[in-house]
Amino acid sequence: MATFKKTLLGAAIAATTMIAGTANAYMLGDPNDANVEVYGVVSISAVDYGASNDAGPDAGWALENETRVGFRAAKKMTDSVTAFAQVESGWVLDYGADLGNRDTFVGLRGDDWGQVRFGRMLTPLYELVDWPYSASNLGRTFDRAWRSGERYHFDRKSQMGRYDSPMFADMVKFSLAAGNGSENHEDSYFFGGSVSVTPIEMLTLHAAFENAKGTTFEGGEEGHWDTNNATPDSPDWNPAVAASIGDTDSYFVGFELRPIDNFNILGAYKTGSYDSTNGGGGYGYTEREIDAYSVQANYFFGNANIRVGYADQSGKEDGSSNSDLDSTSISGELGYSFNSVYTFLRLTQQDDSVYDNDLMVRVGTEWTF
Repeated sequence: MATFKKTLLGAAIAATTMIAGTANAYMLGDPNDANVEVYGVVSISAVDYGASNDAGPDAGWALENETRVGFRAAKKMTDSVTAFAQVESGWVLDYGADLGNRDTFVGLRGDDWGQVRFGRMLTPLYELVDWPYSASNLGRTFDRAWRSGERYHFDRKSQMGRYDSPMFADMVKFSLAAGNGSENHEDSYFFGGSVSVTPIEMLTLHAAFENAKGTTFEGGEEGHWDTNNATPDSPDWNPAVAASIGDTDSYFVGFELRPIDNFNILGAYKTGSYDSTNGGGGYGYTEREIDAYSVQANYFFGNANIRVGYADQSGKEDGSSNSDLDSTSISGELGYSFNSVYTFLRLTQQDDSVYDNDLMVRVGTEWTF
């Protein structure tokens, strides 16, 4: 019993000491008064790509879940400088979605000089390619640079620094970015930028460029359909080959014309090239040139809208046309907003080396919170 009482006394003394120490502790900085925002997008759709040719039978309907959630935090450093951060999740695949696989960065912004960010985010060029010029599934043609053999610009990069200017004279703003390339070493890097100009209220012009060095254009891990499940006598068998490493250049121009409040026309053109620096690795080419354009029109009436669009891509391999790089998309969309919950039907006729004038049907809904 005496031992038990001594133990209680020791615990009480220790607790008192800890409380006193905490009361007299020095706090570095100010109490946490950062503003934190939880935001997200609900986006899910049922889609039938309609592929039915030598590549295999029609896979039928599938659910594609692009729902994402993110967190934004900001804290004043001075009267004119704010520190901020963002962490965002992405595509919900069979294994779920990883927090941080979309735009996730830290940065500083000022009232007069714009903002600088470090981390994972869209490149300035791809930010324009992705929206609005690839809307309504026109990206199936206009946004193919992620594909093996067509990677002449990046989309979202994890190790990047980016500067975004403020709007100058209510007319001009620009962005600059640089970071690692397809590999994480000093010989693989990229840099690029974009500029947007609004000379008159109804017209906005865009231009962008991106250059990369030491890009792994096609790696062995991408040079086969599925060597884990295929066998040497299977038509899908194609063992991995040596990667092709080289340099890429890409350029983009686009416009948005809004002659009246409920109607707009958009158009864009981009071109890209790839030059291998190791003789093409295990592949049969050393140079590729790819051109693509996208045009669309949008009409809004009440809570509804209609969107139609067309996109085309063509390419050359070692100076000669390559039909495997050719692609066209004709797209139409009918959408309606039910109290900000946007529900849509999209139809896209796709023609390329895999889809032979196949009709893709997508029905879905999107809303933000």
